[in-house]
Amino acid sequence: MDSKSRIVKDALRACRRYFLVAAAFSLAINLLYLASPLYMLQIYDRVVTSGSETTLVMLTLVLLTAFLSLAGLDLVRAWILTRASARLDRLLSARILAASVETPSPGSSPSQPIRDFDTFRQVITGSGIHALFDLPWSPIYIGIIFLLHPWLGFFALGCSLLLIGMAVLNEYLVRSPLKQANELATNNYNFTEMSLRNSEVVRAMGMIDGLIRRWGRDRNLALRRQAEASDRAALMSGLIRFLRLTMQSLILGLGAYLVIERQITGGTMFAASLLLGRGLQPVEQIVGLWRSLILARAALARVEKLLDGGARNERAFNLPKPSGTISVEQVSFAILSQQKVLLREVSFRLEAGEALGIVGPSGAGKSTLARHLAGVMQPSRGTVRLDGAD
Repeated sequence: MDSKSRIVKDALRACRRYFLVAAAFSLAINLLYLASPLYMLQIYDRVVTSGSETTLVMLTLVLLTAFLSLAGLDLVRAWILTRASARLDRLLSARILAASVETPSPGSSPSQPIRDFDTFRQVITGSGIHALFDLPWSPIYIGIIFLLHPWLGFFALGCSLLLIGMAVLNEYLVRSPLKQANELATNNYNFTEMSLRNSEVVRAMGMIDGLIRRWGRDRNLALRRQAEASDRAALMSGLIRFLRLTMQSLILGLGAYLVIERQITGGTMFAASLLLGRGLQPVEQIVGLWRSLILARAALARVEKLLDGGARNERAFNLPKPSGTISVEQVSFAILSQQKVLLREVSFRLEAGEALGIVGPSGAGKSTLARHLAGVMQPSRGTVRLDGAD
């Protein structure tokens, strides 16, 4: 297993028991959601026909007990996932900070990896994770509808497959523009922080107007991509909501036909509608939260890439005591995201005890060269050697 997946997967594996307990609570919660359609079924088929007030009171008490238990289990599940998020933070946050210091990404904010990790970690405690835990139990509701009547079951199964197909289509339509918008927004934030760190130089060189034009151009491009992704997501979310409500109503029509044909009772008709609505609800919730899930997935990928680079940098060699000879061989360095070359084919050699003065205007690359000499940054091309060692 590669180092990238090992670090993050080991941390997630350490939190596995939290997720398993949350999954068990999700099963109990979804079973308790059956109380409402069962209550409806009993009211129409037994209480209304028999006129028994005692049965009505007892069924209502059972329903209230089930709902109270459901609320308590949902609260405990949220607590468990919050603890999982905190455990994950204890396992990874320090390593991410150390990797950010050891392998800084040129042109990006030093705090961006921590922000990325928090973006992923917050998904664990949000409503999106609850919908993901509820989604695997949707077949339970479909299976129960099959028990009520096969026609109702096949209708519910077709509705589920249609909504799943719409969710896949939503992923296809939203993923690309949302990924571009996220990358552009991240680069814009990094450019903003870099500009603010060098505000004195920008002001002294009269670059404020040019800086604002470039900042506005990049930001507007990110906003256009974000608007494109949001418009597509809103369209798909609205369409899925329309389909879910339509399906939930159409199953009543199908149920009414079966009632007329004396194949089911009125209570079964209403119970099937409630079961279908509950079975399709997680799919609708996930599509509505798809943007957050994609952003969290992209953020986790960047964190894994950073930790993978940090793990590679941990490999070291024992070298003899240095004598102090420094050689710079055709060193070039460029920031690809900004299409800016800071160093170009720099070469010199200094023996122990020799000195070299480097002068130039602000932004010429003096500090960048010093960082390369100290081993803080890696050149895009060329080599910096200490006593012949890279």
